[in-house]
Amino acid sequence: MNYLPTRIFLIISFLIAVSISLSAQKMSKKEQKLLKEEQTFRQAEEFFLEGNKDFILGRFDKAADYFTRACKLMPENAAFNYKLAESYSQLNNTEKAINFAQKANTIEPKNRYYGILLAQLFERTKKYKEAIKVYEKIIEKHSGNDELLLNIANLQVFTNDFSGALKSYNKLEELYGLNEEIVRQKQLLYLKQNKLDKAISEWKKLVSANLEDQNLLIELANLMFVNNRNSEAKIILEQALLKDPDIPYARLILSEIYKKEGKKTESKLEIEKAFASPNLNIDAKISILISMIRLLPSDSTLKNDLIELGQNLIKVHSNDAKSYAMNGDILTIQEKKQEGLTNYIQSIQIDNSNFKIWQQIVFLASELNQNDTVIKYSEKAIEIFPTQPIFYYYAGSAFHYKKNHLKAIEQFNTGRKIIVNNNDLAVQFLSQLGDNYNEIKNYPKSDSSYNEALLLDPENVHVLNNYSYYLSLRKEKLDQAKKMCEKMLSKNPNEAAYLDTYGWVLYQLKDYENAKKYIEKALLKTNNATIIEHYGDILFQSGDKTNALIQWQKAKKGEGYSNLLDKKIEGKQLYE
Repeated sequence: MNYLPTRIFLIISFLIAVSISLSAQKMSKKEQKLLKEEQTFRQAEEFFLEGNKDFILGRFDKAADYFTRACKLMPENAAFNYKLAESYSQLNNTEKAINFAQKANTIEPKNRYYGILLAQLFERTKKYKEAIKVYEKIIEKHSGNDELLLNIANLQVFTNDFSGALKSYNKLEELYGLNEEIVRQKQLLYLKQNKLDKAISEWKKLVSANLEDQNLLIELANLMFVNNRNSEAKIILEQALLKDPDIPYARLILSEIYKKEGKKTESKLEIEKAFASPNLNIDAKISILISMIRLLPSDSTLKNDLIELGQNLIKVHSNDAKSYAMNGDILTIQEKKQEGLTNYIQSIQIDNSNFKIWQQIVFLASELNQNDTVIKYSEKAIEIFPTQPIFYYYAGSAFHYKKNHLKAIEQFNTGRKIIVNNNDLAVQFLSQLGDNYNEIKNYPKSDSSYNEALLLDPENVHVLNNYSYYLSLRKEKLDQAKKMCEKMLSKNPNEAAYLDTYGWVLYQLKDYENAKKYIEKALLKTNNATIIEHYGDILFQSGDKTNALIQWQKAKKGEGYSNLLDKKIEGKQLYE
């Protein structure tokens, strides 16, 4: 390939430039102006195209930059201003977006899209009246935009221009015919203006146009019922039920009307018929039952009704876990805990995914002292909800009551590791660990657990009580135990168990006079056999052996006394 020498190349370039310059000089001023405009347009168009690319890719800041350059070159171009407005809208710079949308709309008022963007921006800034004006201009200038009347009506509602909104809805109705949604909106507006007759009249139009739709008729009856037009509502409902006896919502409204009329038997019969219908969905039935439960404290007559409806719920929805769960709630609230527990168990046999039902099962079983049941369902729950500490806690507690302290410790240790941001729960686990380690005589770990619990909650009276009591039984760290008792009693000075603990710590410190004082305070509040036995021991050490024997014999009649009590009574001596 042959290359031109550099010098020749420069000469040719110079001649071309001179030629172009001479050609330009020969152009008229008009032609020069047109050429400049064309060059400007091409440059602006190039910026516009680049801006569109970035806009499509979601790079709105870059798009805005390109559209700004295009607008600077051609400020009166509506499309450029519109796209810049769109970019600022995406960047949530609404003020700038409005400025450029207004300019686009002014330049080309016939373009509906420019107007719609401007109206939407006004809506965003709650300038509803300005938005309405823009929509109205679009409808005025362009045929086929009548659907924007719906936007106008909605904005008129926001500005409490109810009469204006009604006019807009009426225009829509004239254009498109009767529409259920528009009728509903008009009805609401009439109700807001306390124009009940007009609201009813609107709905009657809809009912007349849809005679086969029973739901519309029931809604009309409900509208009358909630506005104390009970006799009219009753007529509509009775007529509807003559045509079709299985309309549960009609029966529910009729039940409420009978209730207001004081006809309890008729009211109950209607609600029972509604509950017997599979056409009334289970969630609606549960909602009714919950509302009835809330009335229980003030209306005890509902107790039997609730139980009957709960049984009815299970009969109709026997394969739905929610029916058994709801029945479990009804029975538990009425202290029928065993029946409630049975229903909860049936619920999880159908659907085992409801955490709250599992929680209810272990809670109720625990309350009923059914430790084997607690362990069984806690362990099953752990398989499904392995990150829920509460089930480890219930399982550990049940093992503790069964005196299987090693298994209890295992559960509490595992559950404790998965506690997140819950110091109160952590303290409960540590307290239980302290108790169980103490039972197996692993005193270092017991003390360590209590100390860790007190680091999290230094004022926890339950931990302070158990820790100090076990120290007193071991006759160790008695000064520390005394301080813990004093802190505990400063918060709960009248709790019998805490008074007894303090009394027993003082007893171990051989302060029999004060020990007797605190135990006597405790006995004013309880007949606990352990505390009575303690009292006997203190009396014996104080020299009152006769009354000590009386107290030991009294303790024998209760529960919770020590295994040395019989020996004390028989030998009339103190054994420790």
